[in-house]
Amino acid sequence: MITVSQLWIYPFKSGKGLSVPSSTFDNVGMSNDRRLVALDKNGVFLTARRHPQLLLLSCTKTDKGWLLQHPSMLKKCEIAPNESANVITGTLWKDAISATDAGDEAANWLSSLLKKDVRIAMWREQSRHSNKYQLESSFSDASPVLMASEASVEQACSWGGITPDVRRFRPNIVLTGVDAFSEDSWSHIRIGDVHFAALDCCVRCILTTINPDTCEAHPSKQPMVALQDKHANASRQPLFGINLRLNSEKNNATVVVGDEVTLLS
Repeated sequence: MITVSQLWIYPFKSGKGLSVPSSTFDNVGMSNDRRLVALDKNGVFLTARRHPQLLLLSCTKTDKGWLLQHPSMLKKCEIAPNESANVITGTLWKDAISATDAGDEAANWLSSLLKKDVRIAMWREQSRHSNKYQLESSFSDASPVLMASEASVEQACSWGGITPDVRRFRPNIVLTGVDAFSEDSWSHIRIGDVHFAALDCCVRCILTTINPDTCEAHPSKQPMVALQDKHANASRQPLFGINLRLNSEKNNATVVVGDEVTLLS
């Protein structure tokens, strides 16, 4: 039997993941997933690819808004919703962003951490339309939801000679009870009562080579190089996990750890 073994959200893009026992969904994906993103002075999004210290950035939802914490920062940063806040625009890959500016205090806090002038954009309705998938999206790299199996994590890390760690791959839904990379061929999936459609396999980048605890890159670029050799597309781009979109009604969609996964024709 295939079941959900882990659920993860990443409230701040490239920030620390949060393991959750269950998750609801809204019109852009898992609730509270990829809802904040750093933009440089030109409005271009920033990630841990060039700023690995973002991997240690904790972002949690509070009654007042969002709370940011980082081990290298003495003070925490609270971001409260503000109906009169400015709109901030930018780009995420080839998509335009039009979001809510988190304000000067938050910008100064993150700029101090990254040693770079940045602003923080917070997701709001219709903040971003994915041109690749033609759907409303959060600030995720690709699709709203990424799924992978524990067996795939173990196989990819074994090929690369590193300790298996799901955090390197940043999936939302992790499965058990299935062989490595079996998920690549799936098209329609039901988890509990929630239906998903597979979009494509996810092309992976250098971020998989960065240790999420130390922020140090693997000297041999593992497991990315191993995936290029053993699990890649025709262009030798490494593949890991599948991108999904939600087919169910958003306001009733909930996935819980332990839910059974059914493959649909």
